Amino acid sequence: MQAAIDCFYERGYVGTSVQDVVDRAGVTKGAFYHHFTKKDDLLLHIHDRFMDQQMQALEAGIAGDLPPREALTLLIEEIVVSAAEFQREYVIFFEQRRSLSEEPFEQVRAKRDEYERRVVQTIENGIARGDFREVPSAQVLAFGIIGMAAWAYHWYRPSGMPPREIGRMYASVVLDGVVLR
Repeated sequence: MQAAIDCFYERGYVGTSVQDVVDRAGVTKGAFYHHFTKKDDLLLHIHDRFMDQQMQALEAGIAGDLPPREALTLLIEEIVVSAAEFQREYVIFFEQRRSLSEEPFEQVRAKRDEYERRVVQTIENGIARGDFREVPSAQVLAFGIIGMAAWAYHWYRPSGMPPREIGRMYASVVLDGVVLR
């Protein structure tokens, strides 16, 4: 996987062949095809590396029965942390996803739809409990929150503010705008 990440990051998905990946990894094509069916599988695995971490963090907030404010704070922090930790994977996936054929992209879409549904649910739970004010669309708010936090992959540099602190700052700004007073 690391060889694929390095190659895709340097040359792009389209500009990288399976041979490039196996040469970089120091393995044979037979070894590659033992683990993967096709090159698209690599892009799916790259997506899942960061998406699974975000889903686990979201589950921890929901399963831990955190109050909505804490759950949303954790969610925003984890998106920013993930964007920093998996910055190259984000770059590869978001800039190369158009290269995926429709069938593998359906797997990505299903996972992302489930994640988005749970973020919307977290917001709706906060509204129902009276912790968050009513908004015209919990789904549009969820898209805005996810987009704002995930966009950090474009500009984050390790020499600046720590990712969790950025996430906390984002959460504070978002929540101060949605929490009932």
